[in-house]
Amino acid sequence: MIDFYFTKKKESIIPRKQRITYKGIYHIINRGVAKRKVFLEEEDYEKFMELIENMLEKFNIKFHAYCLMTNHYHLLLETSDENISEAIQYLNGTYSMYFNKKYKRTGHFWQGRYLSYYLYDNAHAWIVAKYIERNPITAKMVNQIEEYAYQSFFQWKNRAKHLKLLKDSLIFDMTLEEYERYIYEKMNEEEFLEIYATPKIVTKDGEMRVLYKRLKSFFEEDIDINRNENMKRAWEYGYSKAEIARFVGLSVVMVGKIL
Repeated sequence: MIDFYFTKKKESIIPRKQRITYKGIYHIINRGVAKRKVFLEEEDYEKFMELIENMLEKFNIKFHAYCLMTNHYHLLLETSDENISEAIQYLNGTYSMYFNKKYKRTGHFWQGRYLSYYLYDNAHAWIVAKYIERNPITAKMVNQIEEYAYQSFFQWKNRAKHLKLLKDSLIFDMTLEEYERYIYEKMNEEEFLEIYATPKIVTKDGEMRVLYKRLKSFFEEDIDINRNENMKRAWEYGYSKAEIARFVGLSVVMVGKIL
């Protein structure tokens, strides 16, 4: 199972990034404090889905995929405005108040701040959707993905009550049969982890920039075709000499001379 959020090993691969709030597609994750369960009974799952419905309407958000596990959740959302922080704060804050009141508990409910990953493009979103749908089966909670009720594939497969929230989802670009085959295919861990290396935040000339284009995209035809010109384009875009040197297999000194 690819567990980039819950293990120290994966945290070292994907460090916590500075918040990005641009409009676009996000993979949102949050977990209960000290690995405690955040959903104890059916009513809790239903309350969370009710709050998601409110959030979608209140903040003008599209809902692409989701999975509510016992002690954490995954959401694939798309914002039309730069309001992802406000939306998730509403969702997390309102639900924690509900849970604490219901079960007469106090103290922190969520484990630190939620994780928010801005996705590079729709191709990335498709890969993350697969990861989200596969959570229950990779966690060995069920034998078949469609047996787990608290996720988007179950809603589609069974025409369940929360399917309406996914009306704008990109998953409907496939037929149900195509999507089912797709999410049952094994995850490519390298491909999955590469998604979270983009976008990259850098400071260049005293200004913070978000690099949406991957470094390798500057060398798509062939690493040796127009190499020097492509290196210059990558440098002007925001990549460092060291990053470019590692990618093309030259020394930093040589790259510096070329640039």
